[in-house]
Amino acid sequence: MIKKLSSLALLLCVLCLTASAQQLGTWRMYLSYQIATKSDVSGSIIYSLMNGNLLSYDTEDGEVHTYDHLNELSDVNIAHIAYSKEAGKLLIVYSNSNIDLLDKEGNVQNLSALKDKSILGKEVSYVSIYKSMAYLATGFGFIEVDMKEGVFRNTYKLNKAIQCITATDDEVFIATNDGLYQCPKNSNMQMEQNWNKRGTWDSVKNMCFFQGKIMALTSATLYEMDPASSSNIVYDKGSYTFLKHNGDRLFWGNNTQLGMTTDLTSSPTILTTPAKWSDVSYLGGKYWMSENENGLRGYKITDNAFTPTGEIIQPSSPIRDLGYRLSWVGDRLLVAGGINTVSGFSNPATAMYYENGEWTNFKEMDIPAEYPRFKLVNTTDLVQDPTDDTHHFASLYRGGVCEYKNGKFVKLYNHKNSALTSLMPSSSQNYNYVMCAALSYDADGSLWMASSMRDSVLIVFKPNGKWYKLYYKELDGCSLVDNILHHSSGIKIVTSRRLDMRGIFCLDTKGTERNADDRSIMHQNIINQDGTIYQPEEFFCVCEDLDGLVWVGTSSGLFVMEDLSNVFNTDYQFTQVKINRNDGSGLADYLLNNVSIACISIDAANRKWIGTQNNGAYLISADGQEMIHHFTTDDSPLLSNNVQSIAVHPGTGEVVFGTDKGLCSFMSDATSPEAELEKSNVVVFPNPVTPDYNGPIAIRGLVNNTEVKIISTGGQLVWNGTSAGGTCLWNGCANNGLRVASGIYHVVANTPEGNKAIVTRVVIVR
Repeated sequence: MIKKLSSLALLLCVLCLTASAQQLGTWRMYLSYQIATKSDVSGSIIYSLMNGNLLSYDTEDGEVHTYDHLNELSDVNIAHIAYSKEAGKLLIVYSNSNIDLLDKEGNVQNLSALKDKSILGKEVSYVSIYKSMAYLATGFGFIEVDMKEGVFRNTYKLNKAIQCITATDDEVFIATNDGLYQCPKNSNMQMEQNWNKRGTWDSVKNMCFFQGKIMALTSATLYEMDPASSSNIVYDKGSYTFLKHNGDRLFWGNNTQLGMTTDLTSSPTILTTPAKWSDVSYLGGKYWMSENENGLRGYKITDNAFTPTGEIIQPSSPIRDLGYRLSWVGDRLLVAGGINTVSGFSNPATAMYYENGEWTNFKEMDIPAEYPRFKLVNTTDLVQDPTDDTHHFASLYRGGVCEYKNGKFVKLYNHKNSALTSLMPSSSQNYNYVMCAALSYDADGSLWMASSMRDSVLIVFKPNGKWYKLYYKELDGCSLVDNILHHSSGIKIVTSRRLDMRGIFCLDTKGTERNADDRSIMHQNIINQDGTIYQPEEFFCVCEDLDGLVWVGTSSGLFVMEDLSNVFNTDYQFTQVKINRNDGSGLADYLLNNVSIACISIDAANRKWIGTQNNGAYLISADGQEMIHHFTTDDSPLLSNNVQSIAVHPGTGEVVFGTDKGLCSFMSDATSPEAELEKSNVVVFPNPVTPDYNGPIAIRGLVNNTEVKIISTGGQLVWNGTSAGGTCLWNGCANNGLRVASGIYHVVANTPEGNKAIVTRVVIVR
């Protein structure tokens, strides 16, 4: 017995040194901490709001901590932050009106009553702190939150949309679109007649209480008001955008000037800002500036001018929380953050990639002088040159195609220097109508582009620099062509998303650049194997699986193209996967019928990861018969139920979800299988399995469908299973469902054919 324990201890020590891998089944957030817009201070800590996410920086030890709803917070997309020294807590207000209170130990108390309430105008437009009370302006009135006690105190429905609010010991001041009002706290603040009008200004956008005065900022003037009298004086004139009371200082300013004072009886200091600032906090003798795209930066004043201290707080992260289209190229995750839309809505032209734990945010083009009103928005796709990993192209939905080298802009291709054409050639802004919604490299290294609303929608840029157009009547004038799939058979499959020319376009070029011998067809209707006809309003995506089947996502659900040899027949049938009800009726239901499928990705086990527009993400088995996971915001850390894109890393199994609220990932159990079963490739992790670990135990480095057996040292079969791709998961339980005892267990892996086996070990410590 002593000898056995000694052997276990020795193996435990060895394995502790070698075991390292991200736990399967865990989530990771890839949130943006780049664009700093707001800050507040607590002791030596400065809190910064970046891209709607929270970061803290300790000015004493230099520690940077990022917060997310996976670890501390209750929600995503923060709209406001404000600190109360008296309460010792940071107020966090989300865009959906959810509220968190964060204390200095990192504890969070959630106040969700406002979010859960069905009431019009509940969005919080402004936050003001007076001592330990927070005042939240809304579209119907305002709300008092006692930050010290962590409770809602009062809700005041005044039938007024409040632009901003502040308070003193005795009174509350509100600014509405018809003027400024004040009301004593000891009166009934629910009664509109108790609110006295103090000014006729209709554009007060910021207020605070400072040195016994109410400071009110309009679009052109900073006013000083005495709460106890009718006197209102102009303190400073200027077009300012922010006003803030921070410690013993009052700040106001815009992106070119900053005003400050510690005494209202003396003249203020007005300095020119060296960068575009949106907010300022003072801590530790330094001015901490929210510099938008340049992050949070420390400054001092030297010779009546701001000089940077060298501290720039901007962790490696995505430039924005945008994930419209994702793809893995090796170990590099490419991200295009725009959106394919003809509406007025747009996203900034975001292109970036993630590799080896670091983010590279592409330097966006400076607007050329010849295009003075160029709209640099909506990067719809990002592809990497298969012969040069420093060379990329990004499509702009209405701006053409940008070329990048080493993450820096090189060239813009549009109607003036390529085969791309403008939708409005005679317009003075013809450069803003060069449509491009999709990019895709073929096996020959040619870059295919989809230019919607033109006669020749498909455009090819050859490796030799030559351009040519492909005309097909089925695509002539299609309003949004946004996917180009180069199928392994050589057939091109293209989605025309919407309106009267929507459908699945199939093309066989027969390997030539001549159109004369091409075959093509547009399937606008989908006929399934039962003869049921669907007419989806939108065709969103196509994806080829490991068996060569094409999975199609539409607004009417999920369909499969099985036999492409018949795809050019007008009566071609799609397949809908049927799931047996297993209730004795003999009936079956179509898989995800009438669910709006936005994106599809295939993992190493040929399973399908499916993203929807409003119902989260699904993982279904290779044949579609089993639903393995369904992730939504209600039961997982998924950032949004609107999943725009999914990319699965074949080597690690990491599944990245691009949503309308940012990027997150799930570590799945499917990895690329090895070509041969070799002991040197097989890794078990975690190993050892410690008492505090309750997750799955992964055996990786297997061939596809490897048979795995867990055997005790006494030779008894404990558990058996089969690998998904190159990974097999064991839950640490025997086949009877009970957790196994401490000990050393043999892991025996056999090839599917049974002609080779390897043995390794795993240590369990209970």
